[in-house]
Amino acid sequence: MQSDAEIIQRILQGDIEAYRDLIQRYQHMIYVFIYKMVNNRSDAEDLTQEVFVKAYEKLSTFRGDSQFSSWLHTLARNKSIDFLRRRKYHDSDEQLAYVPSNTRDESPQESLMTKEQRREIQEAFALLSDSYREVIVLRCTHEYPFEKIATLLGIAESTARVRYLRARQELAKLLSRKEGGLVHELPGI
Repeated sequence: MQSDAEIIQRILQGDIEAYRDLIQRYQHMIYVFIYKMVNNRSDAEDLTQEVFVKAYEKLSTFRGDSQFSSWLHTLARNKSIDFLRRRKYHDSDEQLAYVPSNTRDESPQESLMTKEQRREIQEAFALLSDSYREVIVLRCTHEYPFEKIATLLGIAESTARVRYLRARQELAKLLSRKEGGLVHELPGI
C-alpha cells in the first residue's frame, strides 16, 4: 500500500488514477464526518464531493506539515460549517442537527433511550454553536484525542479541552431546562 505522500506525488505528476486511490482511501471518513455535521445524506454526499474537488484543486498547496488526512478533514470541516451557516439563513427550523452517537454497539442504557429522548437531545444539540457541535462530533463520534482535535480545528490542545467541557456543560444546561431533564440519563454529562 502506497503512502499518502507517494500517491500525492503521482497526482501532482498528472496520474488521475492515483487520485481515485486517494478518494477511495478517505471518502468514507470524510462522508461520515460531514454527515454527522449536517444530518442529511444528500447534502453530505454533495459536500463530500465538493471537498474532494477542492482538495484536487488545492493539492499543490498541501505542504506536508501535517498528515494528509488532517488537511482533508480541515477542508471537510470548513465546507460543513459554511453549509450550516448558509442553511441557518435559509431554513433555520427545517432540520435538526445530528446528535453524535458511538458507531460501536450501544450499551443497554443507550439502547433504552426512547425516541422522545433522542429527539430532545437532537433539539438541544441543534442549539449548540458550530464550534461546540464540531468538537463534540470529533470527540464522541470519531473518538479523536484532544491533540488531533486541536490540529484539525487549528486551536491549542487546551482550547480543544475547554471547548469540549463547555460544550458538554451547555448541552447539560439545555437538557436540564427540558421538563423532566435528561441530564442524568446521558453518559459523561
